[in-house]
Amino acid sequence: MKIYMTGSKAHSLSGFSLIEMLVVVLVFSTVAVILSQIFVGFNRLQRKVSNAAVLGQDMRFAMEATIRSIRTVPLDYSAYTSGIPTRDNRLRLRKPTGEKIELYLVPGATCGDASVTQCLALTTDGGSTFQPITAKRVNVKNFDVYVRPDTNPFVLSGGSYPNNTQPFVTINLSLEYIADNPRDKVTLQAQTTVATRLYQR
Repeated sequence: MKIYMTGSKAHSLSGFSLIEMLVVVLVFSTVAVILSQIFVGFNRLQRKVSNAAVLGQDMRFAMEATIRSIRTVPLDYSAYTSGIPTRDNRLRLRKPTGEKIELYLVPGATCGDASVTQCLALTTDGGSTFQPITAKRVNVKNFDVYVRPDTNPFVLSGGSYPNNTQPFVTINLSLEYIADNPRDKVTLQAQTTVATRLYQR
């Protein structure tokens, strides 16, 4: 507000002073910056949630395919010459007809996705052809297979069975969603133990 004198009377003019205008601009700028940061953070959170949903769906599909294979196809003990190792990165199964089924890691470029390092694949012909199990932009960081017992409990050895343990497999799978922005990257890990449903004695 400005005040000026005319004769002996004081008159006032309505309006804002320069200081008042600067304060208003400063407050407005501060609020705008805060709101823009909230908007950017919300968008980033929304992208991460969306990526996590895609990754979770892919994890469920990969684990279900693995579990279904273990429950319906016997473990291929013949693939190992000196007992099953403590940890393997390949699940080896063999049907009674002799058909081999394997789940293992292959380079991402071979899966048709150069953005990932490796993907999980399923083969039914010894590796000549395979089908990717994981989706595009999903990188498989780890695929660990633990099989117990380490010898086939369904084959007689010296007139008796080597053990009475029903075969079971522990799967440890770690996936990573490769986003355009590295800050939107999401990782997910799952572990499960599955017993075969086949009783061959």
